[in-house]
Amino acid sequence: MKTNVLTGFRIMKSVLSLILLFVMNTWSFSQTKTYVNNQNSQIYGVCLACSVQNPQNAVGSNEGDFSLMQIPLGAIARIEQTLIFPATTKLNKVIIGIGTGQASLSVQLLGGVAIETFNGNVSNNDYKIVNSELLKIGISNPSKGTIEFIATKPYDRVRVTLNSGLLNLNSGLSIYYAYHIPDGCTFPAFDPLHYYPLNGNTNDIISGTHIISTTNPPSFNNMICHQGINASGTSVNSLKANLSPSLKAAYTIAFWVKTEQKQPNMSSPSLTIDAFAMRFRIRNDSIVLGITPPNFGLEPPLEERSSLSTSTAFHHYVLSSENNRTILYKDGSIVTDNSHFNPIMIDLSQMQAITNLIDGSVIISLDRAQIDEFIVYNKTLTDEEIQALYNSYDRPVISQPGLYSDHKILKNIPIKEDFIISPNPTTGQISIDGNILLLDSDIFITNVSGKEVYRSKYKSKTFDLPSTLPGRVYMLTLQTKDKKVYSRKIILRR
Repeated sequence: MKTNVLTGFRIMKSVLSLILLFVMNTWSFSQTKTYVNNQNSQIYGVCLACSVQNPQNAVGSNEGDFSLMQIPLGAIARIEQTLIFPATTKLNKVIIGIGTGQASLSVQLLGGVAIETFNGNVSNNDYKIVNSELLKIGISNPSKGTIEFIATKPYDRVRVTLNSGLLNLNSGLSIYYAYHIPDGCTFPAFDPLHYYPLNGNTNDIISGTHIISTTNPPSFNNMICHQGINASGTSVNSLKANLSPSLKAAYTIAFWVKTEQKQPNMSSPSLTIDAFAMRFRIRNDSIVLGITPPNFGLEPPLEERSSLSTSTAFHHYVLSSENNRTILYKDGSIVTDNSHFNPIMIDLSQMQAITNLIDGSVIISLDRAQIDEFIVYNKTLTDEEIQALYNSYDRPVISQPGLYSDHKILKNIPIKEDFIISPNPTTGQISIDGNILLLDSDIFITNVSGKEVYRSKYKSKTFDLPSTLPGRVYMLTLQTKDKKVYSRKIILRR
C-alpha cells in the first residue's frame, strides 16, 4: 500500500526524484580525506647545515607545495617532522605524499626514512623503515610517490624521520601532504555503534557482544573483507542481534550481500533483514522494502518494490532511517522503484504507536546467500557519507567516466558544487549559496511523498523554515530566473 497523494503531487515527486538522481550522479563520490592541520619539526645532532625548509607546506590540502628536510653529505644527524591530524582517529589508511630531487624514488634511496604513529606524545611503537610494502612510486613522475600504510592503533599524528649515515638523499626529502582515508576492511568510517566484521565469528568488536546464530557454528567463507557468513544448500541460517530500541529514532545499517543463482524448480535464494518493524528482502530479481509481518492488519502489506537485478555478485546495501522513514541505497546510490524515478522508501511515521512496541532486535535470514561487514550506526549517515563508506572498500568507485584512475589509492578530483545549503541538518534556519544566479529565484520545499509544503520567492540567502513544519527529511528545490533547477535533501530537526 503506497502513500496516497494527489496526481499532481505524484508528478512532482517523480520530477524531484529524477532531479535528485541527476544531482547524485554528478557529485564526486571519492573517499573522504582528512589532511593534517599542524606540524612540528626537530633536528638532532651537530649539523649547522641541516634544515627543514617551509615546514608548514606539508600541512593542509594543497598537494602541490612541499616541506623539505635536508641533511648534507657526511653529516651525522637526524631530522623529524611530525604531521598532526585534527583529532585522534581509529584504524584508517594513512597516505603521505613525498618526493626527491633524484631521478627516481626507490626503497634503497629511502633506506634512511622511517615513519611512526603517535597518540598525543605517546608512541604506538610501530616505528618502520620505509620498504617496498609502504612505498608507492608515481608512474608519470617517478621522483614522486606516496608512503601508504594502515595504522593498527588510535593515533593523531605521524612522524617522518630522515636519518643520515645510510644511502644518501643529498637533495633532501620533500613532504607534499599527509591525509588519512577510511579503510572499510580495517575499521568502518564515521564512528559506528556496532561493527560485526564476521571474520570467523559473530562478535561485535566495539561492544564485545555477538550475533546469535541458529546454526552453531555458522559457516564462514572468504568474501569482501576476509570472511563472512555463508548459508548454502538447504542450510538456512537466521542471525539475531539485540540492539537498543532507542535506535529507532535514527539509524543506519550497512552490509555486503549476494545471493546464489536460482536453480530450476527451487525457490529464489534470498536474504531478509527485519529491523524496528521494517523489512528488507533481496532476491535474484527483486528488492523489497516493507513492513515486518504480520503487517499489523494492513492489507495489502505496506511495501515498496524494485525489479532491479541484484545479480550473483556482492553489492553494498545501506538502510538509512530517521523518524521512521527508511531509504535504501545500493553501492552508494539511492535505489529507485520500477518507474526508475521514485526512491525506494518506507514511511512508518504514522504508525508511531505500533513501532513503539517493537524491540531493538535485528534479525537476518539467509537462504543460499552470503553476508559480510554488518555495521550499525546510531545516526543517519548523509548521502556523501554513504558514498564514502562504499568507496572505503577496495571496490570500483562511483564516479564520472575518466575522473579516477583504477589504482587502489584514489586522488580526490573535486567537482565544484553549484548549490550549497547550510547548516544541514538544520533546526529551522538555513542559508543558500553557490555560483548561481539567486536573484528572482523560486524556492519550494516538498516532503518525501512529493507534497509541496513551502514556497517562496528568493529574498535573502538566509531564511527560516515555517515553524509548522515538523522535523523530518525534505527536498529543497531552487529554480532560477533562467529556469535552471537545483535540488538538495535537507534534514530538519526540531
